[in-house]
Amino acid sequence: MTEYVIAVIGDTHIGSSTALSPLQFTIHNRATLEEQITYANRLQEWLYGCWVDYWDYVYHLCGKGKKGKRLIVIHLGDVIDGNHHGSNQLVQEVEDQVQIALDLLEPIRNKSHKFIGILGTMPFHAGQDHATELEIYKKLDADYIEQAVTINIDGILIDLAHHGKSGTRPWTTSAVSEGAEVMLDYAQQGQPLPNFILRGHTHKFDDSGMKFQHTRVIQCPSWQLKTAYGWRVSSNTVRSDIGGVIINDGILDLSKSRYTGQPDGRKIIKL
Repeated sequence: MTEYVIAVIGDTHIGSSTALSPLQFTIHNRATLEEQITYANRLQEWLYGCWVDYWDYVYHLCGKGKKGKRLIVIHLGDVIDGNHHGSNQLVQEVEDQVQIALDLLEPIRNKSHKFIGILGTMPFHAGQDHATELEIYKKLDADYIEQAVTINIDGILIDLAHHGKSGTRPWTTSAVSEGAEVMLDYAQQGQPLPNFILRGHTHKFDDSGMKFQHTRVIQCPSWQLKTAYGWRVSSNTVRSDIGGVIINDGILDLSKSRYTGQPDGRKIIKL
């Protein structure tokens, strides 16, 4: 038995003005090649603070030195925001988005024993035929780049893919139905059922809980607050779930899966 910490992140959508960003980054003008230093806005400052807190906690769990645990990092896709849906809420040059993503992820990759990159939504975020996301994962020297994959760590099976489902209302869940569908597919192929099924895409945390005896389905949170497009497709809730999922020696840790205090929460205007 080896000791390990699995850090699961996804939907970072780097390049969006409502998503994860360094506190300072460089953008370019395509026509003149002029460089411009840009600073994080107040939403990005809050997200970056959560990001630092998440990784500080992960590194603390790993420990130091020879007795430290192996760190396995999984990115569930949609690393950058891309150029999509006619949005102006982003860094306009995709190449700049890629570089910002590398600036954020390379220090984490350098501390990890394994890095798994799951391909996200094409062409909007991952590029045509996933070309942009493939470029990012290759530059990070990812150990595996997959649409969907099951990993086996000391007998713990973890099923990974980007596209998942979440309930359309806060009091409903799709994690259970998603789990049943995936488990049926495993059973029909005569394969052992996974212990964890992890998905991204929806920016909403969802959990099957104890519905299944040996399988837990987690619809993972994101690192992007709502955009104008998000408000159009879902106007009743102001919240995206921000955070990451952790599996520590086979034990699920959700303590960093939903950061609170979002700066774009509900506003009350006193007249």
